[in-house]
Amino acid sequence: MQTPQIAALFACLFLIGSAEVVAGPMMSAMSVDFGVRSSAIAYLPAAYGLSYGAVALIAGPLSDRWGRKLPLQAGLLGFALLNASIPGAAHLPAAIVLSALAGLCAAIIQPNALSLVADESPPEQVGRRLGQVFIGLMLAFVLTPVLAGRLADTLGWRSAYYALALLSVLAWLAVTRAFARRPPGAGARTDFLTMHRQAWRTIDVRRRLSVSYLWLGWLAGFGAVVAEVAARKLPLSPTDTGLIAGFFGLAVIAGNLAGARLHRALGQAALPVMAIVAALGLLGFMLPVESMAQLLLLGLPWAFGYGCAGPLHHARLSALSERYRGTINSYHASLLNLGIFSVSFLLGAVVPHFPVTLFCALVGAVTLLGACLLLPWPRLSITTW
Repeated sequence: MQTPQIAALFACLFLIGSAEVVAGPMMSAMSVDFGVRSSAIAYLPAAYGLSYGAVALIAGPLSDRWGRKLPLQAGLLGFALLNASIPGAAHLPAAIVLSALAGLCAAIIQPNALSLVADESPPEQVGRRLGQVFIGLMLAFVLTPVLAGRLADTLGWRSAYYALALLSVLAWLAVTRAFARRPPGAGARTDFLTMHRQAWRTIDVRRRLSVSYLWLGWLAGFGAVVAEVAARKLPLSPTDTGLIAGFFGLAVIAGNLAGARLHRALGQAALPVMAIVAALGLLGFMLPVESMAQLLLLGLPWAFGYGCAGPLHHARLSALSERYRGTINSYHASLLNLGIFSVSFLLGAVVPHFPVTLFCALVGAVTLLGACLLLPWPRLSITTW
């Protein structure tokens, strides 16, 4: 892949990651304007993740059949329009609908972007290129909460959504210039239902897709609301919560950069080991804290393990099948964002009535279960780690 292509796909993943976390540090400010409790704002990323997960099941197979570039361009333009519309929503339900439609566009963006990485790279470079592109997603967890929190304190929360819309237009221009329109691959000769059946029958795909939901999806969902969790454990301003989320995003990037080295050192065991580290780190949020420093230290294993193991999991999925790569990526995107929806919805349902510690315990237990699916249990061949 050429540098402009990597940069364009990097920007695509930065955008869809930003939309997951942009509301986190602004929940208090947004709740005032919408006249709701702050935890209700969590329904925005929940709606985003739910529609993302549903539509991705269609977007991937269509990309295998008809190509990647045009759907990617359409998704970016729609993403820009919808994020520009959220600030003008008259009430929270209208904003939730717009957020859900933005999730629809993200569902088109991610499978096509990830499939382009594998399409344009030699097989031995796919994992490394995916890691480079995924830094865009990880960087969103660093920059977006910090900038969104700052914008909420200065220019108002609406400016953060306008910034996302502008960046989406710029990403559309980058994709338009960087990629030529190519004919679809072998999957174009396969009907829609057969693509689903064959992708679902791919060796080891079901177990790894279960991990996409139970482990990676719930970890990512926690990242979308970690600012609100921090605000409920400590008295913090939007800027403070944004800085906390940004710090964890930086730890995610550090894990992403360390993933290749850990894989060389630990081999196939790197993925399950770091997946368990991330799940145990999330359970650490149950412990009481008295300062920001304590909270940051408790969350480091979660963020670093998530950043390290996430791209390794993505690379394993992309390598399972070349012919049905887009379809498998669509399943992955769907289940991952179903996890984001699950966590965001759980936050909105639990924290008004129970301590945030219970929420952290539930999310941590699910992610630990997902991580355990990566262990070499007796009935699973060790070659399917």
